[in-house]
Amino acid sequence: MSTALHPIERKILSALAPLGSAPFEALVAATSLNVDQVRRALQWLTSKGLVTIGGSVEGRLELVREPPELDLLRKVGQSTAPATIGQLRGEFGSPEEFSAAFGRARGSGWISVEGGAAPVVRLVDTAGAEPLRSLVRAVASGKAERDFTKEESALVTDLLKRGIVRRIETRTTTVAITDEGRRSSSPTESEDFIDRLTPNILASGEWRGRKLRPIDVEAKAPRYFPGRRHPVRDFIREVREVYVSMGFTELQGDSVHPAFWNFDALFIPQDHPGRDMQDTFYLDGLADRTLSRSGVVARVASAHEDGWTTGSRGWGYRWRIEEARRLVLRTHNTVLSVRALSESQEKETRVFAVSKVYRNENLDYKHLAEFYQMDGIMVGKGLNVRHLMGFLAEFYKKLGMADVKLWPTYFPYTEPSLQIVGFSKAFKSWIELGGSGVFRPEVTQPLGVKVPVLAWGPGIERLMLMRFGLEDMRTLYGSDLSWLRNRGELAGS
Repeated sequence: MSTALHPIERKILSALAPLGSAPFEALVAATSLNVDQVRRALQWLTSKGLVTIGGSVEGRLELVREPPELDLLRKVGQSTAPATIGQLRGEFGSPEEFSAAFGRARGSGWISVEGGAAPVVRLVDTAGAEPLRSLVRAVASGKAERDFTKEESALVTDLLKRGIVRRIETRTTTVAITDEGRRSSSPTESEDFIDRLTPNILASGEWRGRKLRPIDVEAKAPRYFPGRRHPVRDFIREVREVYVSMGFTELQGDSVHPAFWNFDALFIPQDHPGRDMQDTFYLDGLADRTLSRSGVVARVASAHEDGWTTGSRGWGYRWRIEEARRLVLRTHNTVLSVRALSESQEKETRVFAVSKVYRNENLDYKHLAEFYQMDGIMVGKGLNVRHLMGFLAEFYKKLGMADVKLWPTYFPYTEPSLQIVGFSKAFKSWIELGGSGVFRPEVTQPLGVKVPVLAWGPGIERLMLMRFGLEDMRTLYGSDLSWLRNRGELAGS
């Protein structure tokens, strides 16, 4: 066994053999190795049964500050004149601290209050505070917690809760050599062998006549955590690959757009609750002054007011260009799809976008103020809701998600509209993933498109809730290195 050991392992066994056992820190000092070398070698030696590792935890109490009720008694006792409540309150760091000290001292019967306009505090039973004083002295002197009486332990519990005393734990790791380890530390054969082959040893022939240290192929290899993409980035990359494999082209665009493209072009009325400040981030005082009521803008405005030539009656209100000019952080990636739609006209189009969107949300387990959304549209003659359902079923199948359903719902800009929902194993219920549907004529015709347009827009983070079985989307952006390392690879998750 000895010749199968690494030199560092043999060095540790040699240091342990005469001692039998030693604390980890003493072993580091005795071998002159660094902490990481000793720790790694002990893992190897433990797996080979040559050493055992044990540990113990010792706790001690430390006095953080004096109990305020004892401080109050001392101040009253040292006062040369009758101590008033106002005077004592001023000598404490805060009114809350004085109130706590006064309440405990008076409740314990250690002090009394006399007088009317200027109440005076007098000592009554200072002997009653002696158990607490004694405990404070014992803690300050380093008395072991196991030596306290039952009454003292109860006082300790109270002081720990109040932060007057704190418990400090010291962990000790002890390494002991086994019988097999002792035999391996005293080899009977020569140790003149080669631990590592180098080009110089091979070229010089120095290896001839010498033994090579055997390699333990069953020894545990060290774990490495090289740099890698964040799981969110990995998932977005996978989504992009699925879209491209299905014949889609990716869209890119700015984060800031006029409200016209973010809302009006989608037939969302200007008094819609979703456009309020509580849902949308507006850029204070900024607007797109180049936007005028002509061309596409005029047709969209008419669709809102009276339906234009779409056969609809519109929303029946007076559309305002000032509202459409306001600049917003995009609340969805459909703004990119609609702008692309206005440029495609009647061409058959398949485009998608995966980018961040921004909403003034209250943060919780399934809502973020800044998150990723994938948005897509298909433009072509003869397309209908069955094509949409078939596409979405195939899309989620390619992502490895079988528990996805489409439920009828309502959106201002699609008809029919379908809610995409997925079953979360963590929640044991169906959760909303995003919306989809066929764009209404009030959306497409003002943009110059008279053929059907299919559209959808699920959120990336909600899909990842399902993929990873998470209960909180905020986990994705936390600093839990263990989760990031274990979940870094999507395969098999």
